Amino acid sequence: MAGRDAEAALGMAGAGRLRSGDPVRIGPYVPLGLLGSGGMGRVYLARPTAHGGERLAAVKVIRPEYAESVEFRRRFEREAAVLARVRSPHAPRLLDTGFDSDLLWMATEYLPGPNLSEAVQEFGPLPASGVWRLVGELGRALDELTAAQVVHRDLKPSNVILGTDGAYVIDFGISQAADASSITTTGKAVGTPAYMSPERLRDGRADVVSDVFSLACTLVFAATGRAPFGDGTGVDVMHRVAFEEPYADVIGELVSVDPGLADLLSACLAKEPGLRPTPGQLSEAAAARPWPGRWHEPLHAQVAARREAYDVLSQVPVDGTVQLRLPGAGIGAAAPGQAPAPAAFSPSPAPAAPAASPGPVPAPGGTLPRETGVHEDPSGRGRKRRVYLAVVASLAVVAVALTAFLMTRPGEPEAEAGPASAGSVSASDSPGQSGESGLTSPSASDTAQGGSSPSADGGGRDGAPSSGASSTRPASPTRTASGRPGGQESQKPRPPTTTPKPTRPTPPWITQCTYYSGHALTRFGDKGQRVVQVQCMLSKRGYGIGGAGVDGQFGEDTRAAVKKFQGSKGLDADGMVGPNTWAALRSRT
Repeated sequence: MAGRDAEAALGMAGAGRLRSGDPVRIGPYVPLGLLGSGGMGRVYLARPTAHGGERLAAVKVIRPEYAESVEFRRRFEREAAVLARVRSPHAPRLLDTGFDSDLLWMATEYLPGPNLSEAVQEFGPLPASGVWRLVGELGRALDELTAAQVVHRDLKPSNVILGTDGAYVIDFGISQAADASSITTTGKAVGTPAYMSPERLRDGRADVVSDVFSLACTLVFAATGRAPFGDGTGVDVMHRVAFEEPYADVIGELVSVDPGLADLLSACLAKEPGLRPTPGQLSEAAAARPWPGRWHEPLHAQVAARREAYDVLSQVPVDGTVQLRLPGAGIGAAAPGQAPAPAAFSPSPAPAAPAASPGPVPAPGGTLPRETGVHEDPSGRGRKRRVYLAVVASLAVVAVALTAFLMTRPGEPEAEAGPASAGSVSASDSPGQSGESGLTSPSASDTAQGGSSPSADGGGRDGAPSSGASSTRPASPTRTASGRPGGQESQKPRPPTTTPKPTRPTPPWITQCTYYSGHALTRFGDKGQRVVQVQCMLSKRGYGIGGAGVDGQFGEDTRAAVKKFQGSKGLDADGMVGPNTWAALRSRT
């Protein structure tokens, strides 16, 4: 399998490239990419190391400062034991856990597909038939969780995955242990206010009936693109959920979609828990309605593309996972069978490998950003390495010269040299965040299946190493090009003889076309931001897209331009923009 196919599949699966400090092994799993991160840890897309193991996993790795807490580990193990009892075709299975080593981790079945929040934001609300399918499948999932004595506590659009075989509920149970506020505010309500039940907000009660209320809010969002009580985490949203009726215009829009659906979901939104339907009743109501065999287009195309990416990545051999890491990612840093802690978990960042390009940072949707630079000529990295080492050597020479100068001038007061900085700790490196009320905005658990909010590792640009050395230059002594002392104290210092070479300017189709960063299949008849992105990049590359210009409508002119571009790049000229065409469009050449 070609390396570029695997790289494209990684982006399609919603994962970003691994970076310096990411683990090489997590128990019996080899990470393929980063699905997301948060205050409590990171979530990796991984494959088993065992021969023939093709089932991909979403592996959560907890930050060491929390993993070392006895209370945290006890709760983490208890929640994992509860999750292990769940047997549902609409929920991921627990595959493995690790509590014995330095890493505290949990592996669950990876479910390929966008979450409901992503799907609605990109493709619009689901048709009534698709929402009825969610009513039936998610109602059944809640019924099966109830049988296992599991309460989800955080049902919301980002915790519902749309797959080729149906809908799935993710991040239940364990989200209590993996969420920052659940650790720091034990006993307080934790969740997303817009999707929490009134009793959760008023007195902290959480049971299956509470989950039914949250499910109804999620289904209203699926049908209308809006939460019934408004979005956000402020006290106004909490007050509406706890004491007021849903927005009348949202319910009115739901009625226009399907009156029967509006009646059922309105009953689920009753303030009194005893008046709400049970999960079994939801499944029964949906059984009387016709369900589609597939999601509506173009959502189905994206779901199918995620499944195809899953199949590609599941075939990546263990020794081939190295090619999925960014250049200079420190592949050999860990001993066999032992995974180093991710860089974001450490009090100070891991040293950067010399001359390593910062590489792409995962975009908010978990996909690769528009400008990656991954496929450039490796010789370019070699030149940057030489420039980097030359600059480091020059700084070392200046430091030695400063020391010698101070030692030979006893009458002068010593210059105060500040400590060298090992790098700053970003906001994402801080321990979990929690408000006084115990309520949180979407947490690290939102990203467990390729959702939003992946974080970036810090790092300097090529040829500009980070250093905490003082910027003050000594008046003497000077140094020759070879680094030897030369001249008297009266001589002026010479600048380093080696300067970084200017970088090649970024082409306009990368800098000026920033409407969409994913790799979803885009073809004739589609419209929206993905089409705008295709048209913009084609136009900037010099391919005519017709008199209408960049209008977001994938018509015949756009298809003809796509085919012409594909032919020039040696791709199949089918007029459809899939992962390979996206990668070619975003390349520098």
